[in-house]
Amino acid sequence: MPEIFRITNRHYQVILKQGLDNLPQEVGGFLGGDDGMIKAILPLYNAHLYNKTDTFSFTPDDVLRAHDFFNKHSVTYYGLYHTHPKGIAYPSKADIDTGHQYHFIMSFKHIEKPDFRAYRVESGQPIEIPLRIIEDKGFSTKVDGSNKKISSKDFPSTIGSTPEEESEKLNEMINNIRADQQNKYPTMPPRDTDKSDFSTLA
Repeated sequence: MPEIFRITNRHYQVILKQGLDNLPQEVGGFLGGDDGMIKAILPLYNAHLYNKTDTFSFTPDDVLRAHDFFNKHSVTYYGLYHTHPKGIAYPSKADIDTGHQYHFIMSFKHIEKPDFRAYRVESGQPIEIPLRIIEDKGFSTKVDGSNKKISSKDFPSTIGSTPEEESEKLNEMINNIRADQQNKYPTMPPRDTDKSDFSTLA
């Protein structure tokens, strides 16, 4: 059970950009990793039919797909992240009722200073867990059990060099998820014979 969560700045920027580009609607996705280090992000289209500005919805199939997604790559499914465009970074009763053990919430109540927080739910009560944003530099991971270490600099950034490029890339990813197609984040070699569908990997 993690006592602290860590996320690379690159992954934080992906979540931040997804939230900003979709204001005033709520958006989100799933996070996975190990030892409290968030290593993978799976963005998700808001499935709510009528009120996307105050509600973030997903389906049981989305959860199953996320579990399969993270299990295939031997990382732990942590849970749901989503935005509160007008509210604070604290789980609502509806959030808690989803049954997830961990919640990651980004608030844009003060848009000039987004607030990103993590919680563990115990007996229906949210308990905040420290969430640290760390630099990408020096972070590496092994792929397919090989001894080759791959640094974050080896992956094309999902964030463009201009706001227009950033918006275009993220909108393309969200649209692909909406169409239930393979998303366009950089892919990693698979650990088995199935093609990898990693959204993004630290």
